Amino acid sequence: MNDAQSSQSAASYLWRILVIGIVFSIGLAISGGLVWTLGMEFPDLPGQTHYPIADLLTSLLLAACIVPVTRGVAGSTGHRWIILCAFVYVSYGLNNQIEAAVFTTAGGFTTMVLFFIIPCALIAAAAVALIRHTQGPAISTVFTDRPVSRWWWRAGLAWLAFPVIYFFFGALIYPMVRDLYEAPDSGLVLPSGVVVLRTVLLRSLLFLLVTIPILRSWTRSRTALAVALGIAFTAMVGLVGLVQAHWWPISMRLVHSVEICADSFVYAWILVALLVPRSKSGSRVPSPEPPVPAS
Repeated sequence: MNDAQSSQSAASYLWRILVIGIVFSIGLAISGGLVWTLGMEFPDLPGQTHYPIADLLTSLLLAACIVPVTRGVAGSTGHRWIILCAFVYVSYGLNNQIEAAVFTTAGGFTTMVLFFIIPCALIAAAAVALIRHTQGPAISTVFTDRPVSRWWWRAGLAWLAFPVIYFFFGALIYPMVRDLYEAPDSGLVLPSGVVVLRTVLLRSLLFLLVTIPILRSWTRSRTALAVALGIAFTAMVGLVGLVQAHWWPISMRLVHSVEICADSFVYAWILVALLVPRSKSGSRVPSPEPPVPAS
């Protein structure tokens, strides 16, 4: 591909990302209006402020980061929408609220779980409508033509991988963010280790459940899969939220951003290594037809 073609291709994705981001912002506005009409409680943290421009910027960031996943998921329009909608809603809309309910005093958990349904459904619809998937057969996964007895342990390790990564990177950065978490007016809390473990195990299970359909419908390479998942998790698990949380110290947000990026890419790589092993990463090969008896 020459420079002119590369520029044209980049421009074609830029306007699509812009439209997808705007659609998500419209979804946020619709949900916000419904919440206000119903008199439901929004989360409230000390120092929290809201700027509509921040919603648009983070909407564009989220749109850009789910495009690589959308490109690799094949199937009918409805099939792709269901997979992407579940992935975005659970990873971004639900999982972050589960963590916020445990680590903050913000409140409004039920409100936000409902709030993100419309925006996530709309951004998935826009992405599927505007981003074509890569043509070709789906790559083989451990779930392809294998009995449960041959892959259950891999799924189990994938479930346990996120908690291990979470605690490892969290322990590395905790000394740098301890003061904010322990400040009485930060709105942040440190629950017991048992509560944290239960929460992370639940979040890990949810991540796994919505990622498996992506693996089974993926038509690009293993490397592209790991990178796409790493980018998406980085944005949805924390980067979008940290950009919006401009009332927190910039140092704290930078440290958490680096942490989330690191554990997201490590987690994505482990998922691919366990569930799309290299020896089985080729295209699905149809089983040979049985011989036809001679007449």
